Amino acid sequence: MRSAYSLIVLGLIMMAVSEASSQDVDADATYGGLILEAGFSSEPLSVSLTAGGSDQVDIGGCGYGYVSSAPDVGLFYSYESTSGGSDLYVYAEGEGDITLLIYRVNIRMEDDDWMCDDDSYGNGNPIIVIPIPEFERFLGGSEGFLIWVGSYTEEFHDATLYISEIDPRGNGSTSSGQVPDYSLDPTYGSETLEEGFVPDPYTVDLVAGGSIDLDIGECTYGYVAEAPDFDLYYETNSGASDLYIYASSEEDTTLLVNTPDGNWLCNDDGHYGSHPLIVIPAAAGGLYDIWVGSYGGDTTGATLYISEIDPR
Repeated sequence: MRSAYSLIVLGLIMMAVSEASSQDVDADATYGGLILEAGFSSEPLSVSLTAGGSDQVDIGGCGYGYVSSAPDVGLFYSYESTSGGSDLYVYAEGEGDITLLIYRVNIRMEDDDWMCDDDSYGNGNPIIVIPIPEFERFLGGSEGFLIWVGSYTEEFHDATLYISEIDPRGNGSTSSGQVPDYSLDPTYGSETLEEGFVPDPYTVDLVAGGSIDLDIGECTYGYVAEAPDFDLYYETNSGASDLYIYASSEEDTTLLVNTPDGNWLCNDDGHYGSHPLIVIPAAAGGLYDIWVGSYGGDTTGATLYISEIDPR
């Protein structure tokens, strides 16, 4: 539910933009307003929409693309000093060449600016990285944005807007030009586990392996699927529990995990024999995307284990 404060803040965003832009910022956002707090669990958050419009963009340093007069989406993002906040990744995917236009308003009214992009996410898709300065993360604060998803030409396209605190581009790419895509639905489902969960370990039966020859940062071995095998939403109050993620199979399996802060973790034989184990000390709450891979490229039946007890 939107609080009165949040609605007031969204109103301030609209008023601030109306003084700086020829866009019709007094109009309601076509696809609604979003109110997000740092560490939001719907990661990435997505909005299906139609990209494009009749207005040719010519604002600030942004001189390309066609957008609608009204913003597509309004966004209010808040973070406390304890949560730290995060850079935001706003990106879109569509059937044609689509663009992004964002107006940023710092709620403290210290600064505001226009941002835009065309193809930085690849395949005609845009991405804009919105940095949250370290001093603001330390103090805590809030940010307001209006977002337009446009088309490079005057054509309209079906598209999806994504908002994330995790870089969707990963830390590298595979030799085939692909990386695992944590924005996809997990193949074997998801679960929310609270610190101290029972039974422990939590288990998932699945098929390990895939077509992507892994090469992300320091993770340069194993074959995984494009979509995560499993999504873990971990809830913690104390933040003192370690997480143990491991797998077993008759074949040589691997593990890949994308953590809530966007880091990639991997392991091959850390448990025993050819079984992998990833240990996450004092695990933070949030979304863990998990892949169980195959070292040699063949798919194989496997069991994924999630535990707060060291299996060794």
